[in-house]
Amino acid sequence: MAKPRTPPLTPAQAETLAIVAYLQPVSRPEITRIRGVSADSATATLIERGLIEESGRSQFGAILYRTTPLFLQLFGLESLKALPDVSAWDPTPEEQAALRDRLLRAGEVRAGGPGEGGESVGVLAAVDGGGEAS
Repeated sequence: MAKPRTPPLTPAQAETLAIVAYLQPVSRPEITRIRGVSADSATATLIERGLIEESGRSQFGAILYRTTPLFLQLFGLESLKALPDVSAWDPTPEEQAALRDRLLRAGEVRAGGPGEGGESVGVLAAVDGGGEAS
């Protein structure tokens, strides 16, 4: 029996994941402030998919989130130190293409099958734009 395919991340989920990856531990109110819209649904989906998890509480009592080992595995990272330094990153077209291919492969591994051609575009924009929002 084939594994059910996991749908690709939406742009909102990808933006939220990028914010958590770069700013962790980070609270949902902070994610909402950065994105400019509610992060409740995206955060819940990322938790459900095992990409982020609770990591304590802020001094104000808000739940803090961090990425999980599954996040590192799916994105092919040894550690969070392997995340690109977004403040110094101005990708060439070749780097953008390589990142797009890497994200598609990660999506295929997660879904257990071939990826959709357009699914990485929102993730790519979120990875690039997510760091600029911080």
